[in-house]
Amino acid sequence: MRNVPRFISARKTLMAASCAALIAFSPLLSRAQDDPPTEAGRISFVQGAASVQPVGLDEWGRAEVNMPLGPGDRIFTDEDSRAEIQIGRTYLRLGPGTDVSIVDVAPWAVSIGVAQGHVHVHCYGLWPNQRLHINTPSGSETLDTPGEFRVDVYPDQQAALFTEYVTIAYLSGAGGFRSDLPAGSALELVGSNPVIPQWMEPAQPESIDFWSQQRDQQIANSISYRYVSSDIGGAWELDANGDWYPQSPYGPIWFPRVGPGWAPYHYGHWVSHAPWGWVWVEEESWGYTPFHYGRWVVFNGRWGWVPGPPAAHPVWSPALVVFAGGIHVGGGGVSAWFPLGPGEPYRPWYPCSPHYVDQVNITNLTPTPTVHVAVSYAGFNFNAAVFANRTAGISAMRQEDFAAGRPVRETNVVINKTVINNITIINQPEVAPNPHVFASHPPSRPVPVPAARPALINEQGMVVSAKVGSKPAPPPVRPAPQVQVLPGHKVVAPPQGVSTTARPNNAAGAPEKPAQQQPTKVTPAGKPAVSGTSAPNQGGQGPHPSSARPSELTAKPASNPPAQPAPKAETEPGAKPTANPQAQPATTKPAQNPNQKPGAKPADKSKEGDKEAPKKEKPEDNNN
Repeated sequence: MRNVPRFISARKTLMAASCAALIAFSPLLSRAQDDPPTEAGRISFVQGAASVQPVGLDEWGRAEVNMPLGPGDRIFTDEDSRAEIQIGRTYLRLGPGTDVSIVDVAPWAVSIGVAQGHVHVHCYGLWPNQRLHINTPSGSETLDTPGEFRVDVYPDQQAALFTEYVTIAYLSGAGGFRSDLPAGSALELVGSNPVIPQWMEPAQPESIDFWSQQRDQQIANSISYRYVSSDIGGAWELDANGDWYPQSPYGPIWFPRVGPGWAPYHYGHWVSHAPWGWVWVEEESWGYTPFHYGRWVVFNGRWGWVPGPPAAHPVWSPALVVFAGGIHVGGGGVSAWFPLGPGEPYRPWYPCSPHYVDQVNITNLTPTPTVHVAVSYAGFNFNAAVFANRTAGISAMRQEDFAAGRPVRETNVVINKTVINNITIINQPEVAPNPHVFASHPPSRPVPVPAARPALINEQGMVVSAKVGSKPAPPPVRPAPQVQVLPGHKVVAPPQGVSTTARPNNAAGAPEKPAQQQPTKVTPAGKPAVSGTSAPNQGGQGPHPSSARPSELTAKPASNPPAQPAPKAETEPGAKPTANPQAQPATTKPAQNPNQKPGAKPADKSKEGDKEAPKKEKPEDNNN
């Protein structure tokens, strides 16, 4: 058996620190049925031709950076393309020819569907009691701790290959199939019902793995996570595009490096996305975090962004603005809005519970001697609030331009001070949401997959369509496909002590986890393990990335990314409290060193089919 690549060596210190740093925020776990997701995803990177199929639609549009993603959205990368999806502290790196759907995002579970292609998943942390599910047409992988793994789905072979790098995961399938997946192991599931398991030796790292490591290097040691919750996606991009001022009457402030006349919520456009309705998309590459969390303020003559408390699990907002109405220019209606300032209440324009209104405000407001954070905002008199940014930061456009999702800076309507002083604060935009106003451009190329959402096997072993409201059903029994050996892999015996037997589900419907199950200890492979360390941020949470560089790969690595300049205004690094070991979840940690190969003997030769085995993705350039 070949040595397990050093790429899959465990980053135990990083993952343990991330687990220990999770802080319970139990009120969010009681989300009302009519509340939108408290987390949202985004497209954080696109190279080549990638397309998006919005929730509720069969049509495709061009995927763009900073696009918001929620349950029911689907992303496809073309044969020479790749993309990254970020949901909280989970990064999904999509290789060429990959079809991924967001099935659900909730405080208790994040469910992702992979219908075909290659996905490298790096989860830096989950909310307390939250699980990550990766569903495929053959089976599902569940993770309840930080971890890193890869999923490869081959539709022609009706096969899905799960490779675990760091911790222990749990696989499930139809007919009550259950199996532990120890770190440093790979298990192929063939068919759907019945599902046929076949243990594999992990393959050597490929282009998608090198690229994933490069992305990890770029987010390592982020200064911004000293001041921002580690659950906020995209905060590491603030480092190279602005400066932090640690102490102000409003708490830490981040100042973007922008030109004169710049204002927030002016350089972008509005899109329609269920269940939030109108959602803002900023055009700057760094323009995700400051427009869906926190507040904006003019301080010392500059626009600055004020994050919420770093210890909170912040609730995502489509845009933290106030809408104004009653404006007419040239006989036509005009939509206007301005950013909320520190301490100013946010009133959602979409259906939600009073509890949601409280949490979306409290988790995005940092209390200071000059900023009061109320206990509840459900009965707040929003019309009586004094909004500091109504004159300095107002933007406006004709309602037909707003409804069409056109760029604001190209269609901006200038409003004089007399009109501004007499604007009326309204509950919601005067333009009704249109689900077709999401992707502003058609796909670069025709998307070569069916428009119908793919059918997947979820964590309960049921078949479910990757769309909102789909009801799980027992998967139909089909003839077992011919099992083939995937190229670049070798069939091996199951790890010692790990069984692939049918076990009943627990009451919650999630895979049953053995109380003391641990991966088998392995024999050293002659190579020392390389582990990283994690430094907690000010809020006691582990930062998004590791503070140590990822271990080197055995093959030629990607070129190092350019160093990010440290913010010039950084005057106080901030304290870094030690993570509380009692906050660690009671999940059993792997006993082995994943940098060592499993000590199992190769299995008997597997049956090879007459069909040609699928080709793995070709190595790509490692440019960012």
